[in-house]
Amino acid sequence: KTIIVGAKSDEFPGTGSYSGLAYVFDREGNNFNEIGILRGTHATDSPDNFGNAVASSADGKTIIVGAYRDEYPGFSGASGVVYVFDREGNNFNEVAALTGTYATGASEYFGYSVATSADGKTIIVGAKNDSYPFTGGGSGLAYVFDREGNNFNEVGILTGTHATDTSDNFGQSVATSADGKTIIVGAMNEEYPGANDGTG
Repeated sequence: KTIIVGAKSDEFPGTGSYSGLAYVFDREGNNFNEIGILRGTHATDSPDNFGNAVASSADGKTIIVGAYRDEYPGFSGASGVVYVFDREGNNFNEVAALTGTYATGASEYFGYSVATSADGKTIIVGAKNDSYPFTGGGSGLAYVFDREGNNFNEVGILTGTHATDTSDNFGQSVATSADGKTIIVGAMNEEYPGANDGTG
């Protein structure tokens, strides 16, 4: 009954082209009512691409929006930011703007993919161009956050056994089980040893 739609190339009047928006609809029978338009605190520049990835808790009261070409002030361009909104009635309150430990450099793309558990308390963020200091650039990482109240604690940084080479893009896509205890991460340009490069 709650639908979240990302429009990464949209923008509010007066903000930068492709800064991005996310729309919230409530369903009543076969009527779909637009009840919210979301944007992030820092997602006002061209092209921040807020809305490239969206996720929601099962009750629709926690909304996660990735802005993979956004950045915190002082961070490198397109390091990426993920925004968390709480819904109270028809009000949507931004309660967090997340980034990752290593997602501070240019074009890390933190927030290219997002997922959340059913209760909205476990958040998975893919950063497909990020990397550990000892892996190839763009090998990719996925971050896990636990929510306690309005505190969001980074509790894990994931990579894959073979996702250590340049441009493996681990974190291109992410998903999680309802309880947040099983996490799936796609690495579209990775390959098993002996397979052709970029098989995924």
